[in-house]
Amino acid sequence: MNQQIILESLVRALESWVRNASAAELWRVHREGGLGASIRTEGESVVHVRIALDGPPDALSSIGKTDGRLPMTEAFRGANGEAGWGTPPPQGSAEREQWFLSSDVAQEQARQYLLAEVVARRDALVRRVEAWAAGAG
Repeated sequence: MNQQIILESLVRALESWVRNASAAELWRVHREGGLGASIRTEGESVVHVRIALDGPPDALSSIGKTDGRLPMTEAFRGANGEAGWGTPPPQGSAEREQWFLSSDVAQEQARQYLLAEVVARRDALVRRVEAWAAGAG
């Protein structure tokens, strides 16, 4: 099967995972990474890609990992530049996780960041498809 088709299927599966992930799953990916993909084909035209946490480490494992830091972007800012989320608790604290889990704005930012990572880290996606094609999974 054409690797480009598999790559496109992988991108769509990652985008779908990001859109549908729970707040806890988003937090976990930002803290630890750990995304993985299983790829299966049927014949020459059907590709099944499943994204999950805690798969075997592969080229996707570090996508989205920020150790819980979320970069400041316009999505975090409220109207007229004021903070739209309040001051996040200190990095590494249990309160920061609770803040994230209760903040729709932070979760939306996490989704935007992960979607941008899927685009920016295309090389990792290509490596994953190449590993699959070589029989590594």
